[in-house]
Amino acid sequence: MKPRAKALFLYGAVSTTILLVVLVFQSDKISYRPSFPSNLLSCSNFKLWNHFRRTEAIGDAEKVEEVSIDKNCECISKKTQKSYDFCYKNPKNSSLIGRKFNCTYLKILEDLKLVDAPDQSLVDLANPDRNETMFVSAISDNHFGNFKAMYKLIKQHWPNQKVILYSLELSAIYINELKTERNVEVREFNTSKYPKHVKNWAEYRFKALILAVSCQEAIRDFPNVWWTDSHNRWNQPKPLAQFYGEIAKCMGDVDCDKKSSIFMFVNATHSNYAVLTKGLLDYFPTYGVNTLKYNDKGLQLSAAFVYLARTPMTLEILKWHTLCALEERCMNPPSAKLKCDREPQWDIYAGCFRYDQSSLNLLMFNLFRDHNHYFMDAGEVSRTYGHY
Repeated sequence: MKPRAKALFLYGAVSTTILLVVLVFQSDKISYRPSFPSNLLSCSNFKLWNHFRRTEAIGDAEKVEEVSIDKNCECISKKTQKSYDFCYKNPKNSSLIGRKFNCTYLKILEDLKLVDAPDQSLVDLANPDRNETMFVSAISDNHFGNFKAMYKLIKQHWPNQKVILYSLELSAIYINELKTERNVEVREFNTSKYPKHVKNWAEYRFKALILAVSCQEAIRDFPNVWWTDSHNRWNQPKPLAQFYGEIAKCMGDVDCDKKSSIFMFVNATHSNYAVLTKGLLDYFPTYGVNTLKYNDKGLQLSAAFVYLARTPMTLEILKWHTLCALEERCMNPPSAKLKCDREPQWDIYAGCFRYDQSSLNLLMFNLFRDHNHYFMDAGEVSRTYGHY
């Protein structure tokens, strides 16, 4: 090698080394680059939580970026001393970063196994043989009659179907009556571990938390959880085996766009934008807001009827949905109210909010940018109420 070329080579090597040292010892970031399952929807080894590596699309193992935790977003577990990012980043645009959630809620996420739970069993959506199903609901006294009517339909279609019903301070007289139903298990929704505002049932925080609780508890024995409000009426259900078969077929079809492990089934008849109170965007920022205004991609779907399979994608959505329920100003932003100033439609804000429904829809929209990816036909479904 000529002396000049040799000198240039050595200079380049030294410069590269210095650059690497500078990058490694940045003081304002905590950086990780661990392994990550190649498919967020179907994996047998669950070494995911506390692994901060993001893919641009579900199942895309090639386009991977290293993710750092800014100290302004960092929460450290008192139990494990591990670091977690408590600022939501838009999955399609990581430069959009939400307001930090309170670190005191990390213990709740750990208890719910929404972070750092490598021993959890996962659902393989490519396998259609998933017959074990659990229905989950929750009621207070004033919804007891609606639950009985809803359960009558479930029992009519599936005489041996088990239902877990979470009690929102349900009176003993109703609990005793339900004990006569051998397939209904009543569980008290324990709010003692949560902030006081969770007990404000009209803010629907309980639904997000029960989704997380039921996903943790029920899926150990039942891989498929269906949340159904007491107002929901599944009049003519699609056979469940057909539903699971359609999902499994989609997993192996590159042209199928319904590769989700959370599905909703009821058209809310208005856009996400029409009921989007701005404070929610402080925590879950989005872009291209016009897409939220129209029914081709931005339709809001009812959270009265939701299917969940335990996958990393589901647990990631539930993590942020749970944090929103715990954070006072996320699921109940300033000026939020259920009653609308006008009937919600499309490109005009109707002056109302849908609490857990708005949160879940925005999280799903940010992940897919199109509601058609997680909107499916489950047969004839109706509701017995209207908010307007």
